[in-house]
Amino acid sequence: MKKLIMILLGALLMLSACSGNKPEEEAPQPAPQEEVTEQTEDPSILVVYFSRTGEQYTVGVIDHGNTAIMAEMIAEETGADLFEVLPEDDHYPMTYDELTETARSEQSENARPAYAGEVPDLTQYDVIFLGAPVWWGDWPMIMYTFFEENAAVLSEKTLVPFSTHEGSGLSGFDRKLSKAIDGATILEGLAIRGNDCQNRQDSVRESVKEWISGLTY
Repeated sequence: MKKLIMILLGALLMLSACSGNKPEEEAPQPAPQEEVTEQTEDPSILVVYFSRTGEQYTVGVIDHGNTAIMAEMIAEETGADLFEVLPEDDHYPMTYDELTETARSEQSENARPAYAGEVPDLTQYDVIFLGAPVWWGDWPMIMYTFFEENAAVLSEKTLVPFSTHEGSGLSGFDRKLSKAIDGATILEGLAIRGNDCQNRQDSVRESVKEWISGLTY
């Protein structure tokens, strides 16, 4: 009898061991997803400028225009394309006094001198820098020709004015640009002395670089 009881106890122990909970199988983990980073393209930029050579105030006779120098620095810093506004009929004198009289006459007549060449397709650009020397406290009249003939496209762009001068600074280029091209986004402009463009180009380059780094477009 004792032997039978021992056999029954052994059988019960074996049955209990076999009926224990089976460990749960680990659920398969989903493959890690690659992090998606948003790609932002750099804006497409154009620099449009009007510049003059010849006799300049405090500088003397130059063969590379002050505004042209500044425009080229902006293009180098931003990777922009360049378009120079050239008069179709270049009647502008090379002597300083005569040039200022011509500029004054055009302003008093509210003239719109024609420019030469084909304008690049402005629709392909996001940001357009616009520059010129200050003539009698304003943009040269030929620049208003450019503004008005291209106003429909320019009004949808971000515009950045710049000037060269010998004491008049930016001369409200930003406000006058906003008035000429309704709807455009106008960013902070930069004014550089023409004398510096000719004789202190390292300093000018640093000013251009600092200015551009502070722009948001």
